[in-house]
Parts: sequence; C-alpha cells; structure tokens
Amino acid sequence: MKKLLLSTAFVVTGLMFGQQITLENTFATGERAFAFAKGTDMVYVNLVNGTNTLKIYNSSFTLIKTVNIPVPTDYIASLWYDSGQSSYPISKNIFNTDDKLEFLVAVGKYSTTTHRKLILMNEDGLLIKDFNPDITVSYSGEYSVFHDPVSNTNKIMIENETANDQSIYTVFGLPTTVLATKEIQNTAKLAAFPIPASKTLTITNPGNGSNKVEVYDMTGKIVLNKSFGTSDSMVSIDVENLTKGTYFYKIGNLNAKFIKN
Repeated sequence: MKKLLLSTAFVVTGLMFGQQITLENTFATGERAFAFAKGTDMVYVNLVNGTNTLKIYNSSFTLIKTVNIPVPTDYIASLWYDSGQSSYPISKNIFNTDDKLEFLVAVGKYSTTTHRKLILMNEDGLLIKDFNPDITVSYSGEYSVFHDPVSNTNKIMIENETANDQSIYTVFGLPTTVLATKEIQNTAKLAAFPIPASKTLTITNPGNGSNKVEVYDMTGKIVLNKSFGTSDSMVSIDVENLTKGTYFYKIGNLNAKFIKN
C-alpha cells in the first residue's frame, strides 16, 4: 500500500510540474537565440553561426524578418545579449527615433590583419554608425550606455585599443528622447571597464540614488570604498594595489564582479 501511495504521489507531482513547464519551441541547430522583451514588445533575435545573418522571430516563434548584417569583406559578426554581457546589444529607442529595433554588433577581421569594429544597425540591415572606421584602432569589447543627468542627454562610451595595446576611450552623444531615457533607466545595471582592470576601474553610475561604491573580495571582506556625487555619470576607483583575482563591486542594491590582473 505504501508503495502504491508513493507511486501515486510521484505521478501527481509529475503531472503538476508537467502542466507548468512545457516545451514551446526549439530553434534550428546553429542559431544563437536571444530573447528581447521591452514593454509590449517580445521578439527572439537569432544569429546564424558562420554567417553574418540575423533572424527575427515574433512571440509565436514565427520568422518575421531575415537581416544581413552590414559588415565589410572578411569580417565576422558576433552579438551578445546575456545578463553577464553588455546590456544594450538589442534596443528599440536608445539610438534611433524611428521605433525600429537597433543592434550593437561587434565584427572582427582575423585574416591578414586583425581589426575589430563596433557597428550600429537597425532591423532593416541599415548601417547607422561605424564606431571604428580607423583600421589602426580596434574595438576592445567593452562599452557603456548611460544617461548624463547634468546635460540631460544619453551617451555611449566605447573602449578601443591601438596596435600596441594602448587604450583609447571615445564618448558619443545619442539622440535623447523620453523613451530612450526610460529604456536606459529600466535596463540599469552596473557596468564597468576595463575588465580585466590593472590600475583603474571606471564604473557607470546606475543612478539608483546611492553615492558610494564598495569593493569586496571573494570572502565578502570589503577592501575598497569610495563616495561620489549622485549626479556623477562615471565613478573611477584605484585598484592597482589589489592582488590579482575576482572581486565584487556594489552600488546601492546593485552589484557585479570584475577581474583584477
């Protein structure tokens, strides 16, 4: 009787969970899928491996558009939209005012010479901005999008590097609208560069009302802290004296990690 009751319990439990978790879709092999949900918009954006092609599916997993990424000859595209990666590879209002999906795509050339670009395109495959037109300066892989409360404008800061590994930071002003600012603030999370950091870690102010950044080691011990103005768009902290390893930095209720090399 006990065995019968136990079996019945497992069956009932299985049915309960089976009703809650159901397979809705499996994308084609070789497609890296990203879910983008903002407001009433819900799309899946897939990068087809080995190609410079994006596929856009609606919330019902119906393919609605295939987009060719506007890359130069011999360049290969990559797109990241993960919680541990950049926040804005896919957006809708931040870089444009025409209500089209926007994509920040990293593209690289690794044949005769190595060069990396960060490009901005829309869902029609239109190249809006090439942030690295100079072949001698490459995109490093790090950027930060933020709202500057002093000028009430939105900006992007990009880290680049020269052929001899010298960092160059460039700041671009973005079209500023109420929708753009709202999208940036709703996606607010901590972002810092460069990572790994050797001397200085620069953190984008998330604008969550806090005025202090705290740095912890892996044991939870606080090793650095610094106060800043709530209107400061960037916060720089000296990490040169920290030993190599992984650390966490915290501003208010937000936290993230960085690597000290």
